[in-house]
Amino acid sequence: MSNYDSYLNSSLEYLKQYITDMKSRPILFIGSGFSQRYINSPTWAGLLKQLIDENPEIDMPMQFFIQEHNGDNAKIASELVDYYRTYAWKNHSDEERFPPFLFESASRSIHLKYKIASILIDLMGQFDAETHELNAEIELIKNLNPQAIITTNYDKLLETLFPKYEAIVGQQVIRQKKSTDIGHILKIHGSVEDCDSIVIEQQDYVNFFNKQIYLIAKLFTYFMEHPIIFIGYSLSDENIKSILYNVKQIIDADVEPMIDNMWFIDWSREPINPDYTPPREKPISVGNGESVRVNYIQLHTYEKLYEALYQDSVDIEFLKQIEETVYNVVKSDTITNLEVDIASLRYLTDRESLLNAFTIPTANDEQAATRTLVTFADIQDPNQLAVQFTLTATELCERVYDYEKSFWSYAYDLINDVYDKTGIKLRGSNNIYHVYMNGVSRYSTNMVHLLKKVKDMEPYVINIDGREISYPSED
Repeated sequence: MSNYDSYLNSSLEYLKQYITDMKSRPILFIGSGFSQRYINSPTWAGLLKQLIDENPEIDMPMQFFIQEHNGDNAKIASELVDYYRTYAWKNHSDEERFPPFLFESASRSIHLKYKIASILIDLMGQFDAETHELNAEIELIKNLNPQAIITTNYDKLLETLFPKYEAIVGQQVIRQKKSTDIGHILKIHGSVEDCDSIVIEQQDYVNFFNKQIYLIAKLFTYFMEHPIIFIGYSLSDENIKSILYNVKQIIDADVEPMIDNMWFIDWSREPINPDYTPPREKPISVGNGESVRVNYIQLHTYEKLYEALYQDSVDIEFLKQIEETVYNVVKSDTITNLEVDIASLRYLTDRESLLNAFTIPTANDEQAATRTLVTFADIQDPNQLAVQFTLTATELCERVYDYEKSFWSYAYDLINDVYDKTGIKLRGSNNIYHVYMNGVSRYSTNMVHLLKKVKDMEPYVINIDGREISYPSED
């Protein structure tokens, strides 16, 4: 075995064992190099050059702006704002190129950011995982179940690879109560789906860094309780340096601390010399003469890394349901016997007890790990209603439409479609799909699974009042 192979195998084994010993899921911190690898997105400088080249209002080359702003990309982007605003207004009648909503916005930079979003959306439109030259890596990525993913990327590659994870964009990461829960993609620099949220110019970064201490506080439980894996960044990346600087201030270390639960994955463009042994940790300068040390792995391909990060797991959507269930039980006003509830929650601190108490194996399991929440027939008291029926009408709609729609009426339209086709009023009684509790209708995951089939025009079976009603009818 070569020096490098020995280094890589032992480094990844240490990472894998660390995750096992920590008994938690890793957090993936994803940078632009990830999208450059899988959708050929441009570098920051490459993106600015493309923006300059594709705007006829700009008659100077990229190098002019580099000299003008001493290579500061954020300042270059700031200067491009007015070029794109002028270009858009001169062509405001071209709705295909510049949609009307751009001219209704109060933001001066909206036209530039819309162009950036358009470039990345076009690149995602060309992405095909099955035919991609790095298909083996991509398939390994899709099998991962991280606690959450944090990214500074704007594109939707991560949403495509992790369809069961909910994207939270920009300042919503700070505001939403669920922004540190399992199964989320935290897009801290914005998204192509909300181009105004994109952090690209100097003022955007000023605003971001002014609020970053609140973001760090919001994410601090991640940094303390989970392994953090940085992928797609360079050691000199200002985003990483700024975040690590704040982490260092929070842990209040006077010397250069070793942050044991952080791994920096450094991609080598060229294959690595088999005789070379890279370092296992690296210092990172975080500014103001301060630095931290993190675990370091250098590699040329990612298959072994993704294999090391894999954890055999219950489906991530099911884990999210458990988390939501526990939250709703705790806040529910149906809970009156505090002593019993505390005893129950203490019992559920053991993860196997949690799964056994909240779940039963589904009939005819296709996978051993597939489970469903307890059935309506198992409910013995009002507290269990809060366990089973966790969803409001709006949350039901979000689940059915995979968060693409969030207005309750879409779900009600599907419920009405069931009535039209079968004569069954799902909301007309308390059943395994719906319960009327405390003056409000609540819905179970059974309703989610049923309405997904209705939405996709697939055959379905309704279990209600001891009967099974099939659509289309089997008669």
